[in-house]
Amino acid sequence: MKIRKVCTLAVLLVTILVSSAFADKPELPVVIAYQIERAENFLNEPGNNPVEILRRLGRSLNSQWTANQTSLLAASLFDSAGIGGPDFLRPLPDSQLSSEQKKAAANMLKKYESAIQKLVDECKPASQAIVIRAICENLSLRQALAQPSAKTSVKADKINALERAKNELLPILEASDYLAGALVISANGCFGKLKVISDKGLLNTDKIEHDITIGRYINHNALMFFCQTHPLENPAQAFKELAAVPQSATVISMVASAGIDFEKDILANTARESILYVNLEPSGDGGIPDIRFVAPVPDIDRLRGNLDKFKQLCQQTGIFVNVIESEFPMVKLSYFMLPQAAVYAGLYGRFLVIATAQQNLASELTHLKNVDTGSQKAVELPEKLKRFWKIRTDDFNSQLQRLLQSPVLASQGIPPITNLTFFEDIEYFVLKSSASSSEIEFSLEIPLAPKQSRKR
Repeated sequence: MKIRKVCTLAVLLVTILVSSAFADKPELPVVIAYQIERAENFLNEPGNNPVEILRRLGRSLNSQWTANQTSLLAASLFDSAGIGGPDFLRPLPDSQLSSEQKKAAANMLKKYESAIQKLVDECKPASQAIVIRAICENLSLRQALAQPSAKTSVKADKINALERAKNELLPILEASDYLAGALVISANGCFGKLKVISDKGLLNTDKIEHDITIGRYINHNALMFFCQTHPLENPAQAFKELAAVPQSATVISMVASAGIDFEKDILANTARESILYVNLEPSGDGGIPDIRFVAPVPDIDRLRGNLDKFKQLCQQTGIFVNVIESEFPMVKLSYFMLPQAAVYAGLYGRFLVIATAQQNLASELTHLKNVDTGSQKAVELPEKLKRFWKIRTDDFNSQLQRLLQSPVLASQGIPPITNLTFFEDIEYFVLKSSASSSEIEFSLEIPLAPKQSRKR
């Protein structure tokens, strides 16, 4: 089971949790139920809240929710005709549900009450908060997906979308029993949990068994970083699927002409995990942002042995390769039609590093070396994870403004963007995921910054 299928389902459920648009489909089956609660009139009068982001959130909530309401039941109904459209699985409030639908949603929430409450307890609950609980019983969704799609009222493109949804979602739905989610918004910040549960332990496969092993190499000085594992693929099967696409024949032939085996040298030697860094600072060549990509290569010796062949391949495709004299093996790659832009690549140990500027590449290679040699203290990941994404907000405004004034954007006529002051209320954004045979978990953390650190 590929973890990207779980990501698809996770994004779907998160969308449901925060959506405020509703559509009236009273005859359809309930597949997801959720409950929103307002504890101790939290954000009942958001204009009095000293935190800007909470004031904004309160105004948004109150525009859809009567201020004196303390609880709201809602449900997402399955409509195959809506697949692929903006209204698919969007929730309806209880005022738009039939009595049977309300009963089904309430029963679903009641049945998994203890499992959902456990998630709430892990989301930094507070006496004053907005609490969202959600549950998807897989049996209901599987039954809805299994319904015949060839109805006269369903257009052909919707039927195709339904079949794609079945192919993507049914494997994870068949291996698991239910999905439970919780989101708690309070003066502490916003914290969420989403778990896919398999009581029989059917979730573990060789595609998601590996955890992040390069967490200690993460450069936490970056504005944003996205560290994650990649599904293990069968190189022979991947090559077979690629070769079946007519447009790929030219690429495969060109690679072979340079003496490179597409399956063994490329597909079998792709990274199993990686780190992507994004800094908005326009320090890349030509004023583009500072973007860096770091990945351990499974067989680094094979890559090193093929460097001359890859250089030949680049030259055949119009890419200039300039070797850079440095402590580390480094090259500059530029395309003949875009000579002002360039990408830089370098090697350290088992790592391949790509960056948008030579200095930034050298800095990242040095960081890897310092962690390896112990001259820089490594920050170990506290848990076994498949994904660890983090966005800092303390420097977001200043970096954004410098990017807007960079040579790339300054002449584009982009209207001035004022400082996004609400970012100063937030400490960081973190998204993590982990997986085992019994559960796959996604965790969201958006803590509010301490009062003394907020700039006003």
